[in-house]
Amino acid sequence: MRLLATWELGLGYGHVATLAPIGRALRKGGHHLTLAARTPQTALRLERDAFDLVVQGPRFAGSAPRGETLTYGQVIAAGGLTDAAGAIPLVRQWLDAFERIQPVLVLAEHAPLSLLAAHIAGLPARRLGPTFVAPRARDAGASLQPWAGHDAAELAAAQRPADQAVREVCRHFGAPEPAGLGALLAGAPLHSLAWAELDHYGPDATGFYYGPLIGIEADAHPEWPRGAGPRTLVYLPFDRPGSAIVARALGGLGWPVLWHSAVPPGEALPANILFSAAPVDLAAAGREAALYVGRGGYGASAKMLATGVPQLLLPDTLESLLLTYRLRLAGVARSQAVSAGADAVREALCRAAGDDRMRHRAARVAARHGNYSAAVMTELLVQGILAGMPG
Repeated sequence: MRLLATWELGLGYGHVATLAPIGRALRKGGHHLTLAARTPQTALRLERDAFDLVVQGPRFAGSAPRGETLTYGQVIAAGGLTDAAGAIPLVRQWLDAFERIQPVLVLAEHAPLSLLAAHIAGLPARRLGPTFVAPRARDAGASLQPWAGHDAAELAAAQRPADQAVREVCRHFGAPEPAGLGALLAGAPLHSLAWAELDHYGPDATGFYYGPLIGIEADAHPEWPRGAGPRTLVYLPFDRPGSAIVARALGGLGWPVLWHSAVPPGEALPANILFSAAPVDLAAAGREAALYVGRGGYGASAKMLATGVPQLLLPDTLESLLLTYRLRLAGVARSQAVSAGADAVREALCRAAGDDRMRHRAARVAARHGNYSAAVMTELLVQGILAGMPG
């Protein structure tokens, strides 16, 4: 079968990492998979063998309304679902792409306009990814800031533009009008690539989690540098202002540190910090580390859950803040704002490294997922994706 994977929103290589193992499994089964990507060079550089063809997908050139982001409908406004006028040209581009590629199924990973276009074209679609990019239909209008206590009226008002845009775009193309964004999502079966602890909306006892299928091959095994104290694994980009503060804090502590960033440091690092430009094998390093420090990125935090490493997270986006919130509720992570300065970060590092209760909870979570096999779950996922399709 000819399939089309779509990715419209989000930066970095996490979205390609999500799609890559699925792509390989589909191709192994004899299916032809095209990826319409936000940034094709990301896929071509990192996961060329996962797709038969990688092309540029339609991309929103405008800007989303500024303001507080409360619901999923506001998240995907950044992809062009701000109103019907902005969405219609993008949907038309997707419909043209469907004509060229002739897929029988769309696999949408943080690609809401392709999902809307598939509905209009009568093309079957599946949604997949972590819950922030692929929420349950009932969570389309749920709060992305559960700690803030926004009321139902505020959330409904935040969601209303997306619901209205979905209906108006469908009306423009003469397609059946769903009640809103939630109804559109309900029309595309969800394959949730999470564990309960990683669910941005909270654990779902009624659903099924395929787990974090992370496909990027990170196989660097650098030697730990010398230093006294707990071994600390750091995944923080050096182009973020907070990284320099963390480096100063760790330098003052003298702990042995492995630090990965695709961007090299702008200044010399302390002798106890070893920088690796190549992505580090997180599973191997996690088995040797006493603490993980990151920004609340989904893939790395998932790996740390699997290895039972306590986490100190320094979130810098709503998505990473929400994941940090959930991991804190699970008792496996602490958080710290880098804006508080190096002294506060150093104190947070010491508290996290000395938190026996967090360490024990992280070990229990790892034990729950000890038999998890990404390969087995990928095969189950592919079966679920293709269920009901002809041929």
